[in-house]
Amino acid sequence: MDALWLLLLAFPLFLLLGSILGIRAWLNTHQLRQEIQHLHNRLAHYENQGVGQTAARPQQAEPPPQSAETPPTPEPEDSADLTAESDTAYAAASPAPEPATTWRPTANTSTSPDTSQASEGSTKPLVDTTPAQPGFLDRLQVSIREHWMTWLGGLCVGLAGVFMVRYSIEQGLLGPEARVILSLLVGAGLHVLAEWLRRRQGQNNVFAALAGGASIILYSALFAAFKLLPGIAPGLLFLAMALVSFATLVLALRHGPILAALGMLGGYLVPILVNTGSGNIELALVYIGILTLASLWLLGYVQRRWLWLGVIGGSLFWWLLSLGASPADGVRSAYLLALAYLFLAVPGYDWLLTQTETPTANWLYRLKGVRESARWPVIPTLGLITLAQGYTLATEGVPQAAYPTLLLLPALLLLVASRRPLLNPLPALMLIATALAVVMPMLTYMGDQLIFTPPDGDTQAALVSRFVMLTLLYTAAAAWLLQRRIEHPGFWVTLGCFTPLLMLAIGYYLFTAFSADWAWGGAALILGLSYLALARLALERGGNDLIKTVLFSGAHLGLSLAAVIWFTDATLTLALALQLVSLSLLQQRFQLSLLPWVIRLLLAVVVCRLTFNPWLLSYDMGTHWSLWTYGGATACAFAGAWILRNDDKMTAWLQGAGAHLLVLTLAAEVRYWLYDGDIFLQQYGFIEASLNTLIWGTAGCVYLWRATLSRHLKRFYQIIASLHLLAAAANHVLIVLLRENPMWSSSPLSDTPIWNLLLLSYGLPCLLLLVLWRQLPYALGRWMALASGLSLLLFISLEIRHLWQGGSVNLANPTSDGELYTYSIVWLLLASAAMILGNWLQRRNLYRGGMALLLVVVAKLFLVDMSDLTGLWRVASFMGLGLALLALAWLHQRFTPTPSAAGGTTATQ
Repeated sequence: MDALWLLLLAFPLFLLLGSILGIRAWLNTHQLRQEIQHLHNRLAHYENQGVGQTAARPQQAEPPPQSAETPPTPEPEDSADLTAESDTAYAAASPAPEPATTWRPTANTSTSPDTSQASEGSTKPLVDTTPAQPGFLDRLQVSIREHWMTWLGGLCVGLAGVFMVRYSIEQGLLGPEARVILSLLVGAGLHVLAEWLRRRQGQNNVFAALAGGASIILYSALFAAFKLLPGIAPGLLFLAMALVSFATLVLALRHGPILAALGMLGGYLVPILVNTGSGNIELALVYIGILTLASLWLLGYVQRRWLWLGVIGGSLFWWLLSLGASPADGVRSAYLLALAYLFLAVPGYDWLLTQTETPTANWLYRLKGVRESARWPVIPTLGLITLAQGYTLATEGVPQAAYPTLLLLPALLLLVASRRPLLNPLPALMLIATALAVVMPMLTYMGDQLIFTPPDGDTQAALVSRFVMLTLLYTAAAAWLLQRRIEHPGFWVTLGCFTPLLMLAIGYYLFTAFSADWAWGGAALILGLSYLALARLALERGGNDLIKTVLFSGAHLGLSLAAVIWFTDATLTLALALQLVSLSLLQQRFQLSLLPWVIRLLLAVVVCRLTFNPWLLSYDMGTHWSLWTYGGATACAFAGAWILRNDDKMTAWLQGAGAHLLVLTLAAEVRYWLYDGDIFLQQYGFIEASLNTLIWGTAGCVYLWRATLSRHLKRFYQIIASLHLLAAAANHVLIVLLRENPMWSSSPLSDTPIWNLLLLSYGLPCLLLLVLWRQLPYALGRWMALASGLSLLLFISLEIRHLWQGGSVNLANPTSDGELYTYSIVWLLLASAAMILGNWLQRRNLYRGGMALLLVVVAKLFLVDMSDLTGLWRVASFMGLGLALLALAWLHQRFTPTPSAAGGTTATQ
């Protein structure tokens, strides 16, 4: 035991002595390395100077050599050394020397006659011999390769102090005061040693690493005092940590970014490495907030973008850790609010958030130039904080959240967005995240179904007040900012108009305790009419088209929501589709520049909703809702196309969407009659697969036709058409032809000849393939024609078997001789028709297809049909086959010109 005490007491001395000896040995090696680098830079300087003088003054005599006593011209260090560059760039007291550059004459440079004549007589342009600067990743790789030992050494020094404290806690050695004091002395001693070496030897990465390890030891000692010294006030200890952070900041200005990185790393890891076991996450978050403040302040001086990753990752990592603890209500939200304020205020020292951006009309142009700012990581960080707040609200519950917890971060984002338009999306993102935080906890998966559980009455009452407060916050902020004539007024009008509509829609679907439909519908109607009145006022005053478009869109959404509330759920699609007519009339009347984009967006919503209806909603089977929902939407699309018939672009959009909706309407009606009103029957069998083949294939043909009319979205429509056609082909081959084929499955078929499911499953796809033959290029179209012929042959053969078998086509049933002869006769007629038509239309492939089918018929007759015939039946059969073949041969010679006739015709022509 005495030996352990002696070892513990001697450990700091061994640490100091080992550090001194190691640093001394490293300095000797580093000094030799610097001398070699200095000679290399000097040689490169002479070579560059010689090239520049030769290019600029080829006839000038060489300058006399520099004496040995003259100090060399200072050269910048290699840019590949990332850490050394950052050390020199951020030494506050001594700015970096200007790099030597090669003289190059320009148009504004006055030169002597000799120089100008030499320049005129030169035929080669001046060449810049400056080597290309490596990229950030290359510099970082080189820096890690050259300085990994330095960084690891500083980290190990800090971890040694941390584990010393941890070991003393676990073993119970020394007293609490002695452990903390010993660690503080070791950390302070290492800082003094690093500063002394820096002053004696100059700024160096090794000294920065040693100072970083000392900061880690000080952090660990102060954080361990929470457990070891309960008599000390927590505020005093956090003040000491803040002092250590600020001291590290000041020292990092002298030592460079190495100390900044190690200080931040140690500061964020100390609460994990030295776990006091108290479980008090609140104090840890306060500590992390102080550390983030110091780190962001440090980044104002040591501007390295890779240091931003440490601050962002460390601060948000502690938010993630807090999810596994149970802090007091609102602590996580308060922490995220503090982080948002720190990232907004500290990098630019804008404590009152009064800084504004230079006005720019184009928001996207401003966004493209954001990378030029040194503080651009603030923007994605605020987006992450906003998403984290949304997840926090979903975890803790919006109804249980206090008003400051719910409203302070949106208010902060609204404030900074009003002064920095680049941050405009953040308040809208916060609103959407809050809405999702309300809805998502009420959705649960039970098996394969998504179950919605409405909240109880108390929860609904709490949500009502919070929805009202959010609506007042956003609408009041938008109205106040519009009075001040702020930048991008269209965005604020959009935010102010759609917030009440969003809250009203969510409230209507969630609040079962307030189920008076007339009240909800009346509120939506009032909102719609109010926006319509504001739109009329905006039209009278003139101005921004975006504001007029937003007001018209808000009015339409309010009126549609009122229609949905007062009528059935299926009315929503028709209510949205009717807006195509009204918006088209408004566009024809006022010719707004942005209203066509609203019509396009509305078209996409209606088409997607009706396309994916089987997987989104279910409806009552008691009404024939599909006729007036699908059919009404189709009629509205074609009506909009007729209203805007003078606008070629919008007419093409509306006609294409109308054709797509017409396909969906026909499919829905077929399902309605096949399934006795249950349009979305929960099964996927032979009938459903056949219908999907026709729906997807027809939609693909429609989009191919749409691609021929479009000038700007041709590639987009071709991609959509390809996806539909691939889905139809895969569905038809895998399900209709293979898995559910009635020849070997129990798929039901009616007894009616021809007019049965075989026509739907195998007959109509022939027509689709013929349409694709005309639409696709020749290389693909000929394969579609071949597939169409094979599909027609299969359909006719199945119909023949269906006729002979009395409503079944299963191969397990025996085949009669009459059925075999029927196949031969019909196939022979098909082959004859194909050959004659191919000759007449001069279609070689069609003629070859008929010839191939004829050979199949002949082989079938000899091998199958006539194998059991005897006597006069065999004579009659062979006579009939021979006469048929002779007739085909005569027709072939009759319609095919001979080579001599063809040559004579060519010569005559």
